[in-house]
Amino acid sequence: MKNLIPLLLIFGIFTASINILADETPDPVVWKSKIGSWVPFVTTTNDGSYTGVSSLDGSFYILNDKGETLWTHKPGHRVTHISFSDDLSRVSVITGERAYVYTIDGKPLESYKSVKGGFMDITPDEKYIGGSSSNVYAMVYEDGRPSWDYKTDGKVNDISLTPDGKTLGVASSDNFVYLVRSGFLLWKKDLKAPVISVEVTPDSSFVVCGTGSFESEEGEKNFKLYLFDGSGNLLWSKVIGHTVSSVSITPDGSLIAVGSWDKKAHVFSNKGEALKEFSTNGNVWSVSITPDGKNLVIGSTDTYVYFLDVDSMQKHEKSPSSINPLYVAIPILIILAAGVFIYTKKIKKK
Repeated sequence: MKNLIPLLLIFGIFTASINILADETPDPVVWKSKIGSWVPFVTTTNDGSYTGVSSLDGSFYILNDKGETLWTHKPGHRVTHISFSDDLSRVSVITGERAYVYTIDGKPLESYKSVKGGFMDITPDEKYIGGSSSNVYAMVYEDGRPSWDYKTDGKVNDISLTPDGKTLGVASSDNFVYLVRSGFLLWKKDLKAPVISVEVTPDSSFVVCGTGSFESEEGEKNFKLYLFDGSGNLLWSKVIGHTVSSVSITPDGSLIAVGSWDKKAHVFSNKGEALKEFSTNGNVWSVSITPDGKNLVIGSTDTYVYFLDVDSMQKHEKSPSSINPLYVAIPILIILAAGVFIYTKKIKKK
């Protein structure tokens, strides 16, 4: 019976280690849904009850809180933005040709011509449309009519329009990020690399953006994530090392989600601390974080959409000095227990 004690000790430590490690790595995936094509845009409602997804083949999908497709449509041109009304009764969808409005269950209500271009944005009330035109113009439409524009010195890669339709963040291949209000430049910053993604908080107090290039999947040490305040002061920048394809920020600016061509989604605090990450089998092309920061939806070139619980996401990989002590202590305890067992057996044989 005494010989069983060391064995039981080893078994108990091993079992405890498995339970501890399992508790520390919960599955962050609430659901995932296969779309069948690359996913350049995702968005979700505040409570996660509906998720809008665009596909590279020109289709878009409205999914429920289980990731099931409620309905889908193919307008004929690639959908660049989907917006849900505040009361969740309507869905606005926009391409580089037209804007479409549907009921939440997919019944068409209206459509109208929009600015011909790409990287469009439409506000939840359907009143304002922002976008790019003739490659170098950032434009805003109000009630379907041109309101104002601003010319950059390079191809417009992304825009972000505030809900009041007055302020536009612009990411450009001329290496500048711009903040423009009612057609007048507030500020611009040279980021020394093409700016690929941008998002502005509703009150314009924060502007987050990322640099990169879609022409190569190879990482570049100068591809970074940047956070500015509303006055254009750089709060911090972080080297991502791969194209920052998409950014999303909570309305209060507390959390920032990043989609990158390192096949990961990252979550940062507004202090620049890397908090969480999640890996897919493809490059992460689109991200959208809920206003409360609890959930993150991402679209990947692996043709899946993932709806994640942020708290359960893996902690950001850090240096070996910051590895959880349990990962070191548990194997040592197992080895020590095994050593005690072997030593005891040898003594008894003598």
